Amino acid sequence: MLGRLAERVLGWVALGLLILLGVAIYQTPADTKQAIWSAVWRSVVWLLIAAAVPWTARLFVRRLMELGTNWAGVALITGFTLIDAVAGIMLMTAWPSGVWTWLAAVGVLGLAGSYNYLVAEYLAETCGA
Repeated sequence: MLGRLAERVLGWVALGLLILLGVAIYQTPADTKQAIWSAVWRSVVWLLIAAAVPWTARLFVRRLMELGTNWAGVALITGFTLIDAVAGIMLMTAWPSGVWTWLAAVGVLGLAGSYNYLVAEYLAETCGA
């Protein structure tokens, strides 16, 4: 019962924060709003690309496993991470301007690489490795 109550309270707090964020964005100047929506849009597009690309390995993971070498897997994951990086660079409007933005960019690329590894590992397991 206490867990359900905490869940409801956290849900209402999250909704309140989203409403406050919406009001704050609404009250900003038009140029700032445009920059925020552009960043959100580009981030969503990049997330969709980064989430979809590793699943293409399903088409050829069996052939890579027949090679019997770990270097094929390393090349696969490196290639997917490189695709994620190139997509991110193409979607950026400017280079990150500070230390925190660079750390965030590298961190997100690290998360994408980890996701690529986990998907490749899952696909290898489903193929019978």
